Amino acid sequence: MSGFKPTSEPSRTLFYDGDCGLCAQSVRFFLRIDRHKRLSFAPLQGETAQGYLPTNLRDAQSLSTVVYRRSDSDKRSLFLRSEAVVRALIDVGGLWGFLGRFLRLIPTPLRDWAYNLIAKNRLKFFPNGACFLPKEQARERLLP
Repeated sequence: MSGFKPTSEPSRTLFYDGDCGLCAQSVRFFLRIDRHKRLSFAPLQGETAQGYLPTNLRDAQSLSTVVYRRSDSDKRSLFLRSEAVVRALIDVGGLWGFLGRFLRLIPTPLRDWAYNLIAKNRLKFFPNGACFLPKEQARERLLP
């Protein structure tokens, strides 16, 4: 399969584990705070990820790592783990953007340590398969 390519390339996409309850909650959170609809969302197991992410970021071992893909007219960047969350918050803007900039002051190894601790224990607190049906106006931001 060649992967899903939308008619217009999404400029900011947050890729998440589609079977993770914490990830589903996180997507709901970002849908709620992203009032300017800057972000799109796609599961790491989905067609969009096949079209835009390298294989090593879509394998079973990487599904505990959120990936944020940012595409500007002249460059494309991939951010992983805590940096993905921080960059997505910055792109949402407003007070959340301020929080993201503040979190960037924390050294990446420390942020990733906390991220990895949460990721390692996520299934204890958030069961797999906690999928959700978004409101109609959010569905266009959820990519396959």
